[in-house]
Amino acid sequence: MNRKISVFILLILLASSFKYRAKTVESTSAATAHAAVAKLPNPSVKAPKVSFDDFVISLQKANQELVAGNAEPFKALWSKDHDVTAIGKRNETRVKGWEAVEVKLNAHQNAVQSANEYAYENITTQVGADLAYLLQTEHYRRKGEKPIDLRVTLLCRLEKDGWKIVHRHADEMKVK
Repeated sequence: MNRKISVFILLILLASSFKYRAKTVESTSAATAHAAVAKLPNPSVKAPKVSFDDFVISLQKANQELVAGNAEPFKALWSKDHDVTAIGKRNETRVKGWEAVEVKLNAHQNAVQSANEYAYENITTQVGADLAYLLQTEHYRRKGEKPIDLRVTLLCRLEKDGWKIVHRHADEMKVK
């Protein structure tokens, strides 16, 4: 009989301990969970039916415009959120936030502007429900100058107004 009472008391203590730990985890992660839920896409906000392939076509056209001296179409493809980032060639510049990224894009425009030729080669693309990445090489040629060859990684997010770039990392390729 004593053994049954001891086991019963042990089970009650174990159950109450688990209940206490579960409440503690709930209360400490409530703020974190609320912040995470705020970042989730709202199912009531319908994203436009723009395919990622259409976005990539727009991206390549925007790069052509960039070479011609018009950065606005390329900038329009970027998210204007605070979490966008860009890393430049040789990791010399790392910027975060739309305002800083916009300055970097203007500098990139100046570097590739007036190129006679722009070409790209897709290495790989992966698309999920609301995130995608694109790896490509970009080649800028100007008569009488050294060509600019970049290895580029783009991370994109599906936002309420379509696919937007949230990160760009470009490194200069070593030509053998």
